[in-house]
Order: sequence, then C-alpha cells, then structure tokens
Amino acid sequence: MTPHIPNGAEHEVVVTGIGLVAGQLTDPEALFDHLAEGRTLITEHPLHKEWGVPCAVSAHIDPEVRQELADAVPEEAGPLGSAGVLAWHAAAQAWQRSGLPRRLDSERGGVFLACNRMVMEPAELTALADHVDHEAGALDLDGYLERLDGTAAPDAADGLDPQRYQKVQPDSATAVLADYFGAAGVLETHADACAAGGMAIGSAYRYIRSGTLDVALAGGAESLTTLTSVTAFYGVGALAPADGRDPAQISRPFDKDRSGFVIGDGAAFLVLESRAHAEARGARILATVAGYAGVTEAVKMTSSSRDGADYAQCMRAALTDAGLAPEDIDHVNAHGTSTEANDTCEAAALHTVFGARAAHLPITGNKSAMGHSLANSGAAEAVLSVLSLQRQTLLPTLNFTEPDEVTSGLDVVTERRPARVTAVLSNSFGFGGQNCSLILAEAGGARP
Repeated sequence: MTPHIPNGAEHEVVVTGIGLVAGQLTDPEALFDHLAEGRTLITEHPLHKEWGVPCAVSAHIDPEVRQELADAVPEEAGPLGSAGVLAWHAAAQAWQRSGLPRRLDSERGGVFLACNRMVMEPAELTALADHVDHEAGALDLDGYLERLDGTAAPDAADGLDPQRYQKVQPDSATAVLADYFGAAGVLETHADACAAGGMAIGSAYRYIRSGTLDVALAGGAESLTTLTSVTAFYGVGALAPADGRDPAQISRPFDKDRSGFVIGDGAAFLVLESRAHAEARGARILATVAGYAGVTEAVKMTSSSRDGADYAQCMRAALTDAGLAPEDIDHVNAHGTSTEANDTCEAAALHTVFGARAAHLPITGNKSAMGHSLANSGAAEAVLSVLSLQRQTLLPTLNFTEPDEVTSGLDVVTERRPARVTAVLSNSFGFGGQNCSLILAEAGGARP
C-alpha cells in the first residue's frame, strides 16, 4: 500500500505514468516517434467503402491490434466493450509505468474516464425494432434484453452479444478500472463530447490539488469508427469527404483548404499524484499539471462564437489557475480539428490571448495525423504534451500549407522542431459548447 499523505489546502499535481493505444501502436513513445517523422495514422477503413460512406477514411485501431488487445484482457478485468478494451490497455500501461503496486487499495485513489456513450449498430437496431409497437409508440425493452440473454428465446439472439448493453455503458469501464486497480475513492465518467478527455484529467487534478485524493487514473477511450457514428457525423457536416484524395492529406488543421475532421479511435491515460505522494514512494515524475479550466457556453451545437471569445476565456482561466501569464507558455497543443468553424474560433482566440506573440508561439495540431478520437483526443494530446516536455521536441502539423485570413499569423509547426519547452497549453473544445484548457509543465514545475 502506498504512503498516505495528509490532506492539505493545495497540493502540486504531477504525472508519474502515461499509456496510449492508437492505430497499430500500443505505447506513447512509439506514437511520438511516428508523428515526429511526419507520418499519419489515417488510412482507408476496411469497411467504410463497403458501407458506401462518403468519408471512407479514419484513424481506426488496426483490426489485428484490436483483436490482440481483446485477447490480452485478463478475465478479472471484464466484461468490456470495444472502447473499454482500449481503455484497459492504456490505463494498465500508465499504471505499470508509474511504479504503483498492482492494487492501490485506498479510498484516496480514483478513476476518471472520458468516453461518450456508444451508439447502436445496424444489427442491434434491427433486433430492437422487433420489440417496437409502432401503433402504441412503445418499446418493450425488457423483451429485447431477455432476447439478448436468451431467457426469452434461446435461439433468437441473432448472434448479438448478451453482455452488449453492459459493455457499451461508459461507466462500466470506469467501474472495472477502479476495481482492478483498487482505486474506488472517486469514480467519474465524462461524456463532455470532444472536451471530455481534458475534463477528466482536469477533474482528477482538482481532487488531488484539494487534498481529497493522492492518486488518480485519468484519461479517455473511444471506439467510434462505426457505420452509425460515421454516418451521423457526416450528416451534420463535420467529417471531411475523401473525394479520392490521399488519406494522409485530408485532415488539415488551420489550413485554408480544410474541409472537416477525420474520425478516429484510441485510448490514453495518465497517472496523476500529489507531488508529496509521488516523492514519498520514490516515483519518477514526468511532468506537472499546472492549471486547468472548464468553461461552457451555448452559442451553437456545432460551433462557438466566431470571434473566439469563449475559447479565449477558457485559456485565460487556465492561465489564472496556474498562476502563469501568456508569455510563460512555450507551446500550444491545439484542438485543431480541421473544421472551418473550430479552427476559426481557436485561431481567433489564440490571437486574442497571445497578441503579437502568437506569431512566435509554436502551435501543433495532432489531429492532422491522428484524426479526432472525440472523448479520447484531449487525453491523447495531454500524453503527447508530456512527451514534448520530456524530449524538448515539438511535433509537426501535417498538411498545413497556407492559412486563411483568420488562421494567418500563427506559428504552425510543420516539421519536427527542437525547442525549449517549460509549459504547454493543451486545448479541447467540444460540441455543445464544452471547452477546456490544460497546462502541463516541466517536472520541476512551471516558471514562477
């Protein structure tokens, strides 16, 4: 059992472990190297063309990798759905790297998982339709669930997983992780759209800083490169059409020819601790979480105020929380979805917050190579930000060739760049006006 640190008013929060699953890669260093070389995770999806989806590319988990991960989940960590399997591997990797014991067995540990609610796929919708009384406008949900578990009609389950309903609930994975690692003091499941990963980390940070928790496992997982999800996002105009282009060139954050985001899967986790707790057990400290802000607004379901005021408010609140000024930030890991609306808002906000310095503040859009894994994206970008601090290296933004009138004047990194990095601002801005900014700093802390 790890040492217990008494409650205090303010505890510095540090990162002691990271884990990640993306594409064919199952560790964060391999992903960092992959991206640093200017390579992408975005490829044609093996089923999207068959489905007739106009945007037939994604940053999906390789099917063989997905099966290997599913086979490797220990029995005591189940049952888990597709996103839960990814979450377990990224979380287990971060936990092992932190050097914590296999089980914390302490009420002063918690799990904070970001995962948007899974949608039903065609076979499931067809099975569900059999239990709809259209004249009465009623659904016999009990009958549907009994059919799945075979109690009503053993031969009529249509090949559907009887545990599917449990597996697709995001909080099921939260509970599994908490039980497996013995960290059930605080459990939270975040479904704050594209900001959820950052908000999960931010919430964990606040619990530790206040002295309520000593340790938190915080991150995200998403598995949405499915027919229903892709069709829905394409229907609202958010996804970039393939139009016969090279998949590697479609996601174009801040570029004038951007046309939408590319959807992705993945999982990423960080182990957070109070500095006193980490030092008491001799842990290696990778970085600090210096500041966080979560701000909501309600301008429009799929975009925020075009002048960037809402995003700027969020970034400034994170700086205030960290006790830092804009000039203390050395790098911005942008939300950068490659949609016209988001990139316009974020670029305007960066100009507002950083003024003339925006022209000399390096900005990276990881989604150019990783796609947008929604709830997971903020967690994955936080992991990459930790590695930028560790390696003093900035990752490139792919496909940025020419800005528009709003995105001009920004220093968008297009090639791997060595740089002195002491503090990184990592942004996540979600549908529905859910915005957050994290500030990650060197292991010794950000500049005073």
